[in-house]
Amino acid sequence: MSVTTSSHAVVGTPQRPLRRGRDNCILGGVCGGFATRLGIKERNVRVIFCLLTLLFGFGVLLYMTLWVVLTRSGEETSIIQRIFQNRREAQFVLVAFIGTLLLLIALETTGVDITHGFDWPLLLSAFACVAVWRGASHDERNHIQEFLNSAPVIGGASSKNRKGVVLRVIAAIALIYVGLHTIKHIGGVWGSAGPALFGTLILILGVLVLLAPWWLQNVRELTSERRERVRAEERAAMVAHLHDSVLQTLTLIERAAANGGDVTRLARNQERELRQWLFSPETIADSSTSFVGLVGAIEHDVENDYGVKVELVTVGDCVPDDRVLALVAAGREAAINAAKWSEASSVSIFTEVEPKSISLFVRDRGVGFDSDAIPADRQGIALSIRQRMAQFGGESLINTSVGAGTEVQLVMPRSE
Repeated sequence: MSVTTSSHAVVGTPQRPLRRGRDNCILGGVCGGFATRLGIKERNVRVIFCLLTLLFGFGVLLYMTLWVVLTRSGEETSIIQRIFQNRREAQFVLVAFIGTLLLLIALETTGVDITHGFDWPLLLSAFACVAVWRGASHDERNHIQEFLNSAPVIGGASSKNRKGVVLRVIAAIALIYVGLHTIKHIGGVWGSAGPALFGTLILILGVLVLLAPWWLQNVRELTSERRERVRAEERAAMVAHLHDSVLQTLTLIERAAANGGDVTRLARNQERELRQWLFSPETIADSSTSFVGLVGAIEHDVENDYGVKVELVTVGDCVPDDRVLALVAAGREAAINAAKWSEASSVSIFTEVEPKSISLFVRDRGVGFDSDAIPADRQGIALSIRQRMAQFGGESLINTSVGAGTEVQLVMPRSE
């Protein structure tokens, strides 16, 4: 029969086994675990560890050691067990431990008395922090991250948390002062190496405490902004492609509803194109190795799908890149719109490749249209032409009027 124990300390009721606390922890849960095991208040255990810390930092070293050794409530293995179960992590922690010992030996050889101070407990505690981070579970690592972000001194910078900013500045100034004061009172040759090293480390730590949170906050904001911008561009590309292909094909199917053969042909072509765009997008860009070839594909598709003659004139050629592909896609949309809605018997496409830009013109002598009368739900021109060109720094101009035809001018600057 299994016994279910609570992770909260019940005063006067000891509970077994000894595990680190989960729900009653602040950082590692060591004090909460002892309080649950002994049946006393967590505050009393924390006071004991704080008093032990005054004894040359022994309380910090003991806390970190128990954090590594004891199993957390709700988990099956401890941090040290998970480290030794992973060979790569065990090698990393072993190298960190050897580096810590070498640092202690180096301080001793330079004249720093580490046997009666806080140096060796703090250095070993720093090594234990590395072991904790490498061997902590995913849930515990998230808890540590949240604690560090909300800490008033080492947490992320926030203009709303004035108390945290004040504490950070005070701690940084104190550390910088100690570092400068230690470096100032250097004497001797070998005897000065230890205080110089210690003072320099304290000075660097103070500068990091003062400036690192703001730097980390800026890096996080820039990364988040860049990620959101990429997602917005991907969504815009998806919407534009769906309008160019799927919605256009649905319109053709509606017009050819009486002809079952044309409906089947259009549906199969659209299915093949959509599958290629979703699952093999790299093959779309590789379908042609020249700008003229891509424009020729527009001529073939418009004549094949819409039965409208296309008069194509090209001047110059270049190797396609992202900007060229965007220009061709916008030109394809303009040519399809002319074939669908202009009621003209032919559409003219003219392209010119210059050293600094590429121009593409689509003209028809059809019925034209009133651009101000376009319904708000029709986003073909806005998304598939104007926004697609603007995304790469291109320009688009549409000259049209009712009864006078339409001319679409697209100019895309070339990459350096």
